Amino acid sequence: MKIDRWEEYQEFFQLIILRYLVAWFTLVPIVAALVGQLPNPLPITLSGVTYTINLALPFHWQILWVSSLFFVIALGIYKVRCPKFIKKYNNYSDYSEYKHHPRWLAWEAHNLLKIASAKEKKILSERLSDKGYLEKLKEELSEELCSKPKVEDKQTTIEFKVDGASYKFGMPILSTSEDQESEKDIFYELFGRYSASRCIARATIKIFLLFSLVLFIIVLGQHIFSGAVLSWKWFVGMTQV
Repeated sequence: MKIDRWEEYQEFFQLIILRYLVAWFTLVPIVAALVGQLPNPLPITLSGVTYTINLALPFHWQILWVSSLFFVIALGIYKVRCPKFIKKYNNYSDYSEYKHHPRWLAWEAHNLLKIASAKEKKILSERLSDKGYLEKLKEELSEELCSKPKVEDKQTTIEFKVDGASYKFGMPILSTSEDQESEKDIFYELFGRYSASRCIARATIKIFLLFSLVLFIIVLGQHIFSGAVLSWKWFVGMTQV
């Protein structure tokens, strides 16, 4: 699965099997400290007969712990840097369940413009303008973005500037009778820009996940090799009976 945008990371980190790495990161140092105080091999006496148990795993637990460390770091960056918009509304169905008034999207657009890169601002303004959702202002604004949305009689509006051009955006859209469709359309325009925001954080997460995957594959290979050796010894023993 290709993982690049914020909503894709959200789906990825929700996989139950990956919680194993978080549990391993937490528990292994504690268990290792306790086991380190025991003699190796560990003698156990049953019915007067003493057996010895080798306290060793079929793989290097340190490698798996570092793998889990990289995963936890990636998860931490996601928790801190993923936009709240994406965490809260993973799709329009999630958004509609909150029963927001269409004016709410003006506030979300304002929040987006505060964190979006110049490239993302340009994409957003072009797409909203092409769809007739923006009003181009004749006079150039003195600031890149208004301090906060303005609540008017029929709309909540924001004013912003991109590449020297000034725009006004308001919700709900007054020029169309299809309020719900325009609201959904604008939601996904904002969603797309939120999802593509903070590219450095997303790239950093990907790097840590790749490191975690490489180390996990090494441990998996060790585990398979150890199991294969034991299975071969068992097979040879069975053939010699």
